Amino acid sequence: MAKASSHAGRGPFANLNVNRMDRRRVLLRAGVGASVSVAIITTPLPARSQAGFPNGPLKILVPFPPGALTDNLGRALAERFRLAFGQPVIVENRPGAGTMLAAAQLAKSPADGHTMMIATTTTLAIAPALFAKPPIKISELTGVGMIGNVRLFLIVRPDFPARDVKGLIAQLRSKPATFNYASPGNGTIHHLLMEMLKAREQVFATHLPYNGSVQAMTDVISGRMDFMFIDAAIVMPQVRADKVRVLAVTGSARSSLAPQVPAMTEIYPELDLQAWQSLVVPVGTPAERIAVLNEELNKSLANAEFNAQLAAVGVESESMSSAQLNALIKREAPRWAELVKRSGARVD
Repeated sequence: MAKASSHAGRGPFANLNVNRMDRRRVLLRAGVGASVSVAIITTPLPARSQAGFPNGPLKILVPFPPGALTDNLGRALAERFRLAFGQPVIVENRPGAGTMLAAAQLAKSPADGHTMMIATTTTLAIAPALFAKPPIKISELTGVGMIGNVRLFLIVRPDFPARDVKGLIAQLRSKPATFNYASPGNGTIHHLLMEMLKAREQVFATHLPYNGSVQAMTDVISGRMDFMFIDAAIVMPQVRADKVRVLAVTGSARSSLAPQVPAMTEIYPELDLQAWQSLVVPVGTPAERIAVLNEELNKSLANAEFNAQLAAVGVESESMSSAQLNALIKREAPRWAELVKRSGARVD
């Protein structure tokens, strides 16, 4: 399985004060070949805690390797929390098992509000239905707040003989068992969306899961992989450089990042599926501490500069209370479970 190299702090959030961070990174081997990357943001500031919380270092778990969208969001939030609370913030990358390795680590962490996780649609709605034996129950986690909705781009290698989604399907139908598609991991929304498209059109392509999006995209560019769904955060520079071709974007409307590219719903109205990113903590975390974290998260989402940075990487920010996020998870999980069932996708 391919692994992305570590380069924390680069990318679309690089101007969000991250150049002032003092970092230490430790790369460890963990789980089924997954790597753990730890970055500690330690620049001291006067503490500004509420009701004695937080009273020590904070940790944000990121379920993907350094360099892609979820990692950038985790580091951006870590910087804003450092500024808000005056405490060091540890960003720990724990990729693997469709975000479930990080979720399992979070579930075992003390429920004191000091350990959080950037949780995706995959974590909270898809993976529990995809895995025959999920390592945790989603009831072991509880929401802090929403970060925003995420657009995914369907890309193909630069020399792929198709210019649109229908052309892609025609290639898969005419040359069965010929093409391979990548994803950032088993059980991710990127994986499920492709399986749903295959099931919808009754075509076949071999799935090769990676340990994150960066190396997967590199292999699409080089021609080792044929196509994949990928986050806008890391693919847009490659699109502008004509190193990959975009066939469609997820969501109910076209993206301002590529307005000439059709939305998937223009081709398949039933595939109106939206990925999202959120912040969660272990269940049992005191409500007053969740409220403190939620307040600071929503302050960040209301910040014009931060909001512009999110929009630039295809994230549409959305503020929610903890109760609203938990209600969304409760509402969305059965819908995604049914979609998983209909797609026939499974991870053993």
